[in-house]
Amino acid sequence: MKYYEILGLNKSASSDEIKKAYRKLAMQYHPDRNPGNKASEEKFKEMSEAYAVLSDPEKKRQYDMLGDTRFSQQQSSGFQEDIFKNMDFESIFKDMGFSGFGGMGGGRFGGFGNRTQNARSGRRGGMRAEPEDYSKYDLEHDLEIGFMDAYNGSERHVSFTLSNGERIDSRIKIPAGIDSGKKLRIRSHGQTAPDGHRGDLYLKVKVMPHPDFVRVDNDIEVSVSVPFSTLCLGGQIEVKTPQGIKNVKIRAGMQSGIKVRLKGLGFPIMNTSENADLYAILSVKVPSESEINQDLKEILEQLQKNGY
Repeated sequence: MKYYEILGLNKSASSDEIKKAYRKLAMQYHPDRNPGNKASEEKFKEMSEAYAVLSDPEKKRQYDMLGDTRFSQQQSSGFQEDIFKNMDFESIFKDMGFSGFGGMGGGRFGGFGNRTQNARSGRRGGMRAEPEDYSKYDLEHDLEIGFMDAYNGSERHVSFTLSNGERIDSRIKIPAGIDSGKKLRIRSHGQTAPDGHRGDLYLKVKVMPHPDFVRVDNDIEVSVSVPFSTLCLGGQIEVKTPQGIKNVKIRAGMQSGIKVRLKGLGFPIMNTSENADLYAILSVKVPSESEINQDLKEILEQLQKNGY
């Protein structure tokens, strides 16, 4: 979603200009001024989402850094915090003479701004209750994903049946760089409440191990077996990475156990445009008994006499 465009601003807009633009649009599109107008309601939702991001310095920094597409992908994955968290829209609208959000609910705006608040006073001349707290209808489910799915990001279809027979089906985006223990929030895909609204679905991620790679935070480690002669004299080695085989030059005199850094080949660091690093851990490749011919044996015996 193009937040600056929605508010009619450019990227250099100041915080005062962002607030002024939002208040101007709110006067035009607030549901109290457009009762029953679905087009105005959708416009109001879009501009409120844009304001929630651009008025918060940290969210604005992430949006400016990631751009429209990547920021939207992070939001759709549900991994980031709710973008409306800590937003006090109620005070803004009261200053303008409006009730909260005109009774809007459902989808990503269920309980817009604070899902767990009790009923509040609404528009002048009456009382309007905030939407019910639907968090009691939230669900949590385990989700196992492959190592490379976590590295590259992917999509997954999730389907399971609750004890009451209700079927949960959702297609989700898995953000690149996600790690075990993180939770993906899928809004309005939880259990159905009696009034038809739904809670949220939280998927607890478990990343499966890889036969070659080991994840350490966002870095990756891989073992590389190197001939003794190459460790001594230096030369080219092949390193397996998630992006294919890379040829790496090592200097002479490298020791077994040394880590060689391949910059930017680790996991994507979530909420940034950067990747962590991959480390190739060098070990000595020892020839098998069948590979040791007479010439090689004489060389090895000479090395042995010299303490190697």
